[in-house]
Amino acid sequence: MTSTSQDAKRQRASSFAGKSKGQATVTAPAGSLSVVWESPFDQMCHAVSADDMAVKNARRYRKLMDEIVASTGCTEDEILAHGRKVRAVLFFAQDRLAREGALRHLTGKARYEYRLPPVNHAF
Repeated sequence: MTSTSQDAKRQRASSFAGKSKGQATVTAPAGSLSVVWESPFDQMCHAVSADDMAVKNARRYRKLMDEIVASTGCTEDEILAHGRKVRAVLFFAQDRLAREGALRHLTGKARYEYRLPPVNHAF
């Protein structure tokens, strides 16, 4: 793959808005974090990269994956790789916050609001 086509994919991914999202930022749970997504592309990749989504909810997986592929030109493997990278960023953010004691006060279903800046693309 040439660097210009990869650059074009990155540009389309950065400007990805998603058909089903009307807001600039959306809050969604991820572990002890309530994630405020700055990038709809990161949020969608995170959603489709869930371990069992393709099996347990194949219709939703296919709909989301088709939307991302059509909008960005990325392959499914690139989208899943980026989703795993986003999941890793959130895992380590939660781990860091826990070690710093920021999550100590959380009880029950309470979550720590975490603003996730756009993650560098994994492709």
